Amino acid sequence: MNEFKKGTGIGNYVVLYPLTRKEYTQTYCVADKDHFQFFMKVYDMNHIPDFLRNGEDPQELWAYNHLGLCDYLPHLMCSGREKEGTTDIVYLVTKYFSGKLLSQYIEENGQLTQGEAQAVALALVKAIQHLHSHGVYHLDITPQNVLMEINSDGTYTPKLFDLEYACERRPAGEVAYKAKRFEKVDPYYSHTDLLSTQKVNESDDLFSIGAILYTMLTGKRPWDDCPITNDMPFVEQHINMVRWRKDHPVDSLLKPLVSVHPPMYEAMARTMDGRITNEELERLLEAPLSEVGRKSRINVDVQALSKEKKMGFAEIAGMDELKQNLGQRVLWPLKHPEKAMQYRLHLPNGILFYGPPGCGKTYFASKLAEELKWEMEFISTASLGSAYQHETQENIQKIFLRAEKHGHCVLCIDEIDGILSGRKEVSGNSSHNDEVNEFLVQMNECHKRGILVIGTTNRKDIIDPAALRTGRFDLLIEIKAPDLEMRKRLFEMYLANRPLAEDLNITELAELTEGYASSDIPFVVNEAALFAAIADKPVTQTHLTNVIKNHPSSLLITKPNRIGFQ
Repeated sequence: MNEFKKGTGIGNYVVLYPLTRKEYTQTYCVADKDHFQFFMKVYDMNHIPDFLRNGEDPQELWAYNHLGLCDYLPHLMCSGREKEGTTDIVYLVTKYFSGKLLSQYIEENGQLTQGEAQAVALALVKAIQHLHSHGVYHLDITPQNVLMEINSDGTYTPKLFDLEYACERRPAGEVAYKAKRFEKVDPYYSHTDLLSTQKVNESDDLFSIGAILYTMLTGKRPWDDCPITNDMPFVEQHINMVRWRKDHPVDSLLKPLVSVHPPMYEAMARTMDGRITNEELERLLEAPLSEVGRKSRINVDVQALSKEKKMGFAEIAGMDELKQNLGQRVLWPLKHPEKAMQYRLHLPNGILFYGPPGCGKTYFASKLAEELKWEMEFISTASLGSAYQHETQENIQKIFLRAEKHGHCVLCIDEIDGILSGRKEVSGNSSHNDEVNEFLVQMNECHKRGILVIGTTNRKDIIDPAALRTGRFDLLIEIKAPDLEMRKRLFEMYLANRPLAEDLNITELAELTEGYASSDIPFVVNEAALFAAIADKPVTQTHLTNVIKNHPSSLLITKPNRIGFQ
């Protein structure tokens, strides 16, 4: 597979620049039609090893399709299949994260503080808890596969990525994996049983976290003095590492760290000996540190990580009437199951959020899922489409089957008009009509399967009328531009924790932004904060009002000025 050049179109994306290249995969920074950046991984299906396939797809795509949302894992935005000359390719698209690898962070900063190591390790525990709960083992957790995403406030959030070697959990005793799959796993961060016998269980990922914890606290790989070299065959590397560990057990390796925070020392010892569960490791890592141990360049709130708070509607500024309405229609029956059973109440089958772009439709859907405490599958209509006959219908079937496996799942479909545009508008396009029919069939009483479908759209007017009837989308809810009170709360939210001048007048700012989209408010605040930062002064009312004057509401701009590709 040749490297794709800048400007090459892949699916609905355009290549900006290449990132990495291997024998059968390439990664790129790409942009969509609105010039937002994403990460894309491309598989050469002509050369991918059989042991990394799952049917006709890469194993990594299977893994992503089994996962919901997790703060410490990338989320699959979409995937697709194309023909590039004689080569079949499959591409996966996730959010583009800016930051640096954990290995780079350690190289630049040396040994991490206990606070940094604790925060990163706890985030990794949260990531693998999510993976394991969905029947997936990562099996390739190393400092090279942990990205330290840099946040707008300069803090870092660890993200575990690269599911290329991920495996499906199988019943005990079943021979599920080929030894060849594990040839390239890193011997320093892999469990001894995985290196010697290819036995797979949840302790493999836990071992890797303990090994990474050791590297963060020492700046070295565990058993770094083992006599193996990169030019050795993989099997020989693994055999040498297994033998070395027998002669140099975990206790002797960790002896220099015995004075480290005791729970953290115990976490390393027990994970690297395979004597701990996810929950026990989480408990050890949540133990409070001393004042010295808390110091951290990463500046991640460990308590927030350990609780992984999902605030639901509490994080939404304003929209009180809508929250109350959904509280009664959706949440009340769940909180009062006996009454719901007595009166034979059931949840809505589907909810359609419609309205102008940038006003929080998708965000509101995610907060509703948090209130429900259900899994959420986010689907873009682009990921459903296919050039192959009937494949779009199969994709629609798959997402409903996957949602049903969660037990209770919010299936959020962004820009649903892309799949449910009216059949009369595409007369003669039998394949589109079949796709609409398939979606409507899957939606029928899907609440009985534990699925709540939420669709978002800017074009309710073009959606097929059959989808808008009760029994499919029971609730049609317009999400409008934020009102005055909501704009006040948005300004308060986004101005918080910034250097601010005393002359700020939130009410005036809210009045000046009448007709602005919800997404316009953080843009205004960030632009003003940028000018203030450059001048090394607090954010003033003048900074904010100048930005507002120069940037009208995005809802009023019909032809925005955008930077085009060269």
